[in-house]
Amino acid sequence: MRDINNQNQSKMKVSNEMISQKIGYDWRIKMMLCRVTPSLIQLIETPMNGVDKSWANVVRLMFTSEGITDKSVNGYYNCLKRNLKEIGIIRYEGKDLVKGSNWNRFISNEDWSWFVLNTDSNGHAKIVK
Repeated sequence: MRDINNQNQSKMKVSNEMISQKIGYDWRIKMMLCRVTPSLIQLIETPMNGVDKSWANVVRLMFTSEGITDKSVNGYYNCLKRNLKEIGIIRYEGKDLVKGSNWNRFISNEDWSWFVLNTDSNGHAKIVK
């Protein structure tokens, strides 16, 4: 059982089985992905002179867009980056972060049920459909 906040901010008990069957066990990770995706798209698709196309700058851009200026970006969201690389959404060309083979599918109108993410220490992301 997991405690989940409902709309009234009170906690309700939901079984792990229901979570994995109905919304997927990776729902929290995909919430993190929702937070970082606009910054990822902006960094990869918008020419920015003098800005390295790095994961650290994706996270820095995310924080800046949220008005957060006092957080260190070292290591933040690195498991998510690993997962996105594993399923071909992003990749590196030298030091630059670039579109992977599944980039267009990722930013399309298709829902994200085609992949699952796992940020556990031995977990891997995978494409399921």
